[in-house]
Amino acid sequence: MFSILTGCTTTRLEEQTNLPFEILEGESLVITSNSYHAGNETENDFLQCINKSLANKQKAFNVIPTQEFINQLYPWFEPRTAPQTTEDLASFLGNDLVRQKIEMLDVKYFLNISGQTKTNSSSGSLACAAGPGGGGCFGLAWWDDTSSYTASIWDLEQESSVGNVSANVSGTSVIPALVIPIPIIARTQKTACEELSDQILDFFSRS
Repeated sequence: MFSILTGCTTTRLEEQTNLPFEILEGESLVITSNSYHAGNETENDFLQCINKSLANKQKAFNVIPTQEFINQLYPWFEPRTAPQTTEDLASFLGNDLVRQKIEMLDVKYFLNISGQTKTNSSSGSLACAAGPGGGGCFGLAWWDDTSSYTASIWDLEQESSVGNVSANVSGTSVIPALVIPIPIIARTQKTACEELSDQILDFFSRS
């Protein structure tokens, strides 16, 4: 049995505004991601985290869960039919059935998320053994993780990106062991989720 401690992380935030925008009370947005088409899939649990964080941190606008939106628009929001860039929005919204669904759900924005969490380097080793007098682990292992994500805000009325925000979080996790391992984990993805959702809310607060 062992406990888990939280390691330190470093965060860098960026924001860019391209066009005037606004979101009114009661309007909706949807978290989307098409990065897997480029062979760089944004983790599903990160998208779920952003969905939940935005829904819990404010009540001004609605956050339609991603999978619920995909089901509502089936088959027009499947990987092969969903818009990949803002240039695809015109043809996507040109479908009368799609536009009717969008209007019914009062969706004003797509928040297109790209990025991933990856391990940059690792080193060290742990060895565990058991014997007649008991067992234990000895050694030291560490690794560096970076969680880098960007949210591009697509305005469906303007059919363009009105801005984007990003969060880059890096941290080192360590597991020292002298009989009992004590993991000190840098939770970069969770931190990136919270920071990016705060960035998104700050972005919309200035509309």
